[in-house]
Amino acid sequence: MPPKKAGVKDPAMDALVAQAGKLSVSNFVRRPNYGTKGRTIEIYANSYQVTAFPTAKVIQYDVQIGDGTKRALSNKVWRSQVFKNKIGPAIWKNILFDGSKLAWSHAALPFGNELNVELDLAPESGKKRPDVIRVVIRKTTSIALQAVEEWIHGRCEASDKVQEGMTFFNHLISQSLRLDPANICLKRSFFRPNCDTMELEGGLVVKKGMFLSVRGGQKMLTINVDVATTVFWPAGSLLHLMQRYLGQQGTPVAFANWLASNFNNKRNKAELRKFRRIGFFTRHTAASKPDKDQKRFSIDGFTDQDATQTFFEKKITNPDGTTKAVKTSVSDYFLQNYRIRLQFPKLPCVKTKRGGDIPIECCFVDGDNKYNYKLDDKQTASMIKFTATRPDERRRVITSQVEQAKWATDTVLQTYGMKVNSSMMRIQARVLPAPTLDFGATGREKTVPGSSTAFGSWNLQGKKFSKTSSLRSFGCLIFASQNYCPMETARKYMRELTKTYVSHGGIVENQNPLIEYAQPPNIPETIKTFWKKVGNQANMRPQLIFFIVANKAPMPYNEIKQFCETDLGCVTQGALLQHVTRCQPQYLSNVCMKLNAKIGGSTCYLSAQNNPLHGRGANLMIGADVSHAAPGSDKPSFAAMVGSLDEQSTRYGGICNTNVDPTNTATRQEMITTENMKVFFKQMVYNFKANTNKLPQRIFYFRDGVSETEYQKVLDVEVKDMRAVCRDLNAAWQPKFTVTICSKRHHHRFFPGKPSDGDKNGNCLPGTIIERDVTDPQEYDFYLNSHKAIQGTARATHYYVIHDETGIPVDDFQAICNNMCYTYIRSTTAVSLIPPVYYAHLASLRAKCHEQTESVRSHATGHAEDVTKIMPLQETIKASMWFI
Repeated sequence: MPPKKAGVKDPAMDALVAQAGKLSVSNFVRRPNYGTKGRTIEIYANSYQVTAFPTAKVIQYDVQIGDGTKRALSNKVWRSQVFKNKIGPAIWKNILFDGSKLAWSHAALPFGNELNVELDLAPESGKKRPDVIRVVIRKTTSIALQAVEEWIHGRCEASDKVQEGMTFFNHLISQSLRLDPANICLKRSFFRPNCDTMELEGGLVVKKGMFLSVRGGQKMLTINVDVATTVFWPAGSLLHLMQRYLGQQGTPVAFANWLASNFNNKRNKAELRKFRRIGFFTRHTAASKPDKDQKRFSIDGFTDQDATQTFFEKKITNPDGTTKAVKTSVSDYFLQNYRIRLQFPKLPCVKTKRGGDIPIECCFVDGDNKYNYKLDDKQTASMIKFTATRPDERRRVITSQVEQAKWATDTVLQTYGMKVNSSMMRIQARVLPAPTLDFGATGREKTVPGSSTAFGSWNLQGKKFSKTSSLRSFGCLIFASQNYCPMETARKYMRELTKTYVSHGGIVENQNPLIEYAQPPNIPETIKTFWKKVGNQANMRPQLIFFIVANKAPMPYNEIKQFCETDLGCVTQGALLQHVTRCQPQYLSNVCMKLNAKIGGSTCYLSAQNNPLHGRGANLMIGADVSHAAPGSDKPSFAAMVGSLDEQSTRYGGICNTNVDPTNTATRQEMITTENMKVFFKQMVYNFKANTNKLPQRIFYFRDGVSETEYQKVLDVEVKDMRAVCRDLNAAWQPKFTVTICSKRHHHRFFPGKPSDGDKNGNCLPGTIIERDVTDPQEYDFYLNSHKAIQGTARATHYYVIHDETGIPVDDFQAICNNMCYTYIRSTTAVSLIPPVYYAHLASLRAKCHEQTESVRSHATGHAEDVTKIMPLQETIKASMWFI
């Protein structure tokens, strides 16, 4: 049912308004109380209690080094001996510096309110000419750390003063790590020289380090310590790095010749753009110096010409003292000034951010350059294998990191009066009861009791889906050669698949569906012709098109999905040839769950006693996510939203679009734009109404992809826009909202206190919920481990309720979040994230198949620019689970 235009009265809606609740407004929610259901246990958390911290005032200073914009320069000057001497080495060691603009001290610095001085780094760096940098340090304020203590004890709310104190504590706990020049420091992650590493394809290096964060717990401060994993560019010659990254074998000479001939190749140019901002050093100006003392540069690109054809104006002093500019090539300059005859003069030069051009062969890279781009599938698989450590091993590594930190003897912590217990915290948790699932059969096969789902998985054998449809108009298109996929193989697959669907309660009216081979290269035309044949055979619009592909590749998969969903308005179900050939029962059941969802069915329902919303009116579940392109890409952000279609909240419709704000030129938009929200939310409301003939009294909005600093914006922008849609549809309809942020991007990990409270891999049991000690001091949040981790250490989902008008009891809301994870429509395992958000992720991922890049003339520049858009779904599938 398509949305009506704003302002148009809908009589059917007017009739339903009387059932809906009235609006109430509140800010972030204080924790109503603690949950009580489930079995109480004790577990370990990778947090360490701060047993003593300074409550006296700490003095904060503003720092400007140079023009204040270059972090590398600021750190260089701050660590220089001339600056230490100016401040006093003993005092300098105990000053905390954020590497940019802020510094803190436990006592007033000797210069008083302001230090304004010029420092010459030339003697220290070995430069012949003066290297003068201006340093300005001003005393600005005092931070009252008592505010933090009041906050964690619930006597005041979070405020700017509390945030200032927490920022200070985070720098205090990591100061000693930052003072060691051998460590790589990336925000709150630290990598020691001897940390575990693994090499990826392309020469990239994965390093395991230490993550540190001071968190506010309940009546205590805690230090969250975890394993940090980051990908770096490898150390060594830039030429060798380029050779490995571009996947070339052979000698340096052979590679240099290849690169000189292929430098302007489109693929190579795209790959080499990723080298921008890599820091490097040279050795030719001071060969006797150790590498750590060499001059540092940053790559700003590469020259268009090689070193023999890259010229600059060199100043030459005449005998009479006057100067003249002489045009000189880079290769000649290095020969004349450094007596270096370039080995590879036909290669381009590196353009530096300082404006100079340096031959590639003279550049060397440290191992501290973070790789900021998306890994390919093979690299990702290798990294997952490296990072997926079992719980006992992860706990051992964390404990070892804490021992290396030596907090008890840390002189900086002692100076400020901070003490930390070096034993991992043992905290209280509960294991929620697993829900009973209702299927469509009768007798014993009707339900799967909680005792059978307690470990997060169950068997589908003999079970009939809770809701099925009749499959009548369908066919199968083969995108593989007849040599690899004989017709009989495809027929057997379709025969066994439909047989399996019938065994799960489905109805298949067409026992002889059309099966044909696709005729490339015109895939859309092939699909459309086949689609018409399927419809003619069944004398009805095709419900679903099956297709078989030879391998897991973007094409033809993306083109099939795009054409069927945005042009034909028909859902599809793909299968890899290797699975088609094997035709294993478990695989066929998995496919049946997906096809059943796409044609209007549901796998299972929560039993009435395990669904806290059963009999409590109409409730609309909404999940939303905003995802971003890989770093370095100029593609816009994606927004996705799904909304429940039935009162059991098992079926969802979804919609996606690029998330572009016309008033903001940034491509990364964190909030769903008003334009998108009006279209998305209106569609979700109409989908729900069309399927239930009810308006929701309560709307549960689950939002992912939001950092802590953006929580308020979700209320100020997104929820505000949803309310505006409600008013546009009918001013009298004012549903109650509960808004929850869901996140797995955190570093809290939990370990069973004893083996009986964990699974066979050593993870906490599904249903383990944590709401004490390490959660927010006052606000309404909890961690829920709802799934069985297949590999590595389980990561609980953090649920943070930022707005609650429904007033649903804590136990009931926690049961909703846990039990709904068992109704994920395409799986026989509980998932780690509440399904609405999980489905929003899937919809966003799948909508990338709907991308279309158009060349549009820019009003600002007058030039043609590529603009990425999402082709809209056809109306016929907007209320279907096309993304499953």
